[in-house]
Amino acid sequence: TDTVRQPGSTFKIVSTYAPALDAAGLTLATVIKDAPFYYTNGRQVRNWYGESYRGLTSLRTAIEQSMNVIAVKTLTWITPQLGFDYLKKFGFTTLVDHEEIGGRVYSDIQQTMALGGLTKGVKNIELNAAFASIADGGVYIKPKLYTKIVDHDGNVLLDNTDPKGTQILKPTTAYLLTSAMEDVVTKGTGKSVNFGKTPIAGKTGTTSKNNDVWFAGYSNYYTATTWVGYDDNTKLGKGQTSLAKVLWKGIMSKIHEDLPSSNFEKPDGIVEMTVCSKSGKLPIAGLCDATLKKEIFAKDTVPTDPCDVHYSGSICAYSGAVANDYCPFHVQGVFTLDPVEAPSLAQGSGRKSANSEYETDAEGRQRVVRKRCEHDLAFWSQPNVESKLAQEFLQVLLRNGYPQNDATVALAAQNAQAALQAYYNGTLASFSMISAPAAATSEPGAGDVADPNAQVTNPNTADTTATPAAAAGAAAADPNAQTAPTQGAEQGAGTAQVPGQ
Repeated sequence: TDTVRQPGSTFKIVSTYAPALDAAGLTLATVIKDAPFYYTNGRQVRNWYGESYRGLTSLRTAIEQSMNVIAVKTLTWITPQLGFDYLKKFGFTTLVDHEEIGGRVYSDIQQTMALGGLTKGVKNIELNAAFASIADGGVYIKPKLYTKIVDHDGNVLLDNTDPKGTQILKPTTAYLLTSAMEDVVTKGTGKSVNFGKTPIAGKTGTTSKNNDVWFAGYSNYYTATTWVGYDDNTKLGKGQTSLAKVLWKGIMSKIHEDLPSSNFEKPDGIVEMTVCSKSGKLPIAGLCDATLKKEIFAKDTVPTDPCDVHYSGSICAYSGAVANDYCPFHVQGVFTLDPVEAPSLAQGSGRKSANSEYETDAEGRQRVVRKRCEHDLAFWSQPNVESKLAQEFLQVLLRNGYPQNDATVALAAQNAQAALQAYYNGTLASFSMISAPAAATSEPGAGDVADPNAQVTNPNTADTTATPAAAAGAAAADPNAQTAPTQGAEQGAGTAQVPGQ
């Protein structure tokens, strides 16, 4: 009972998703993008299924499919410190807050904790007690190896038949986790553990080199956690990585033979509502009709903001961001954008957010807003704006299948001149990209430009340098555009185990 092992992906539930749902305002419908992501030390987070990524993903699906990137991003969002605090509530005694070992300082309060990457590991009995807490509606009971001890006269010496528990999770949080882990065993990574008609919930776990495999799960009657591995940490063979699930099913199916099927009881405070599956927020009629999904929520965390992923308006074909009023790459339509990201995600990855910007309000709080493209008045005031435009048009042309040759470079330069002239003329709102060189057009028309070697002249000044005043009010805002609603750390080293399922 004192042996410690790396818990793999079983730890995602207790270190990450439990605190996220219980204290951070996230829901099973919360959507995070499965895409390349990095720890603060620059190392890339790897999914167990290889180098592929699955895009916009709800927390429910991330639990079901044991997705590593989503787990790490979630813990980064809520902060590793919050996850660590909850692990202490779950009764884990082998965690390292701050400890010097062999001249190095280790801490488990870091992003790898989401995947079970710990300095020492955990005890099976404590991991089982943590899952039993979820099964028991969020009530933690310290595990004991006996219920009662009596002497030869029948006198009770020690009595654990009525253990006292501590409420560490809201009953609604426990039910949400149970619901998600039911999906694990019905259509996710733990399907093979099912037996009879007994509802069960659980989570698989595998460490990065197949040294340890786990299954932690429960019914309305019992909780069991199985571990399979070698004492000397030898890698498991090809046919051994499913043994924890086989063992769990064998034991649990036997002890449930004479027990009636029993569904998990839904507590008060659970509500069901329809959301957009791409954003986890309220659907917008006409935009989200094809992505409607029913989900359950704790009543105090139901979404109130409209979908900010489906967008009707103009985007920038160069950057993919929402177009500024002065964007020469504006494309009108209905688009699926990446959701805005919490400030802690940008800070936790150590990289600039691709789609979000952060503003500080009068009280010093950060809020996240949808990033717009770079093509604002400051962009046009740059002395080298024509050269920069030519490079951007070239990238757009290449992405659209144009060959890398002199003709495409010339076409990009032609577009840059035309866009700059439209900026000076105040006609950027109606500007559209030229798709063929002027020489290929039999007759000049309104959409054509002059000789590509001609100098673009600012009609409001005597030189060729754009000024913000020259184009003030030139491009009108898109009348159909929607404004996205606003939303409103790591330390140590530790040993990193990158788990599989």
